[in-house]
Amino acid sequence: MSSGKGSSARLDRAGIADTYAELPRTVDAWVKLLNFPSPVAEEEWDARQVDDWVRVSRPQSWPARSRRPDPSAKEPSVVQGDTEGVAETPVPDTSGEDELMGKAGLALRYGVSEATVGTWARAEHFPQAADAGRWRTRAVDGWVKEHRAHAWAEVTGEGPKVVIAPPDGNPKDLYDIGGYGFILGNATRGEPLPRTTAQSYKRQGHLEPPDRVPGDRKRPEVFEDMWFLQTITRHVYSRRGPGRLRAGRTRRTGKKRA
Repeated sequence: MSSGKGSSARLDRAGIADTYAELPRTVDAWVKLLNFPSPVAEEEWDARQVDDWVRVSRPQSWPARSRRPDPSAKEPSVVQGDTEGVAETPVPDTSGEDELMGKAGLALRYGVSEATVGTWARAEHFPQAADAGRWRTRAVDGWVKEHRAHAWAEVTGEGPKVVIAPPDGNPKDLYDIGGYGFILGNATRGEPLPRTTAQSYKRQGHLEPPDRVPGDRKRPEVFEDMWFLQTITRHVYSRRGPGRLRAGRTRRTGKKRA
């Protein structure tokens, strides 16, 4: 259960999900992270410590939002008085009228920033604007469903397919082995893979073949194996079954723009 917030308030997993309008499976991923607050009792966390962590580590979930139900999860019973006056965040109805939306409306629709929508709009195959700075929602829904599966999963309530989504950038941005491990580790476990672990997976054939190699006479010149962002992103979303990689900490390095 979730207790009222005070100096000694505590939250269980369901309480965390309700407080920050997140899906239970998202909270399950949070509490496994190395930097998440330690429980103060069995399956209970200090509400103020969780607030501080969410504010810094998950700013997209701060401040607390309206409750969003998870239709596939069985939630513990709650006292009616605890939910009175709390509005539910509706899942966008994609079967109704085809609306025209600008960046602000699309950002709210998919739970991302306006800057992210701006990046999407410059991506290949993104729908053409039907009006100045406005797009038809059905067309954008189709693109998001195909190219940004993690955002679409949040819209439909299916939950995130990754813990931390790959960055939105130029698909031809180049990353070295450390950058590959950073993105893949965040996606599978919420923490970057150490460079040595990523190198080990490369030797074992668990990573995609590099897009660029030293001496390939292409531009920009590279001095070690490099991968396009689109290659790493494709790997992240093509994995089968639960993540099996072990997480660690490292820095992302070696990013170049082709």
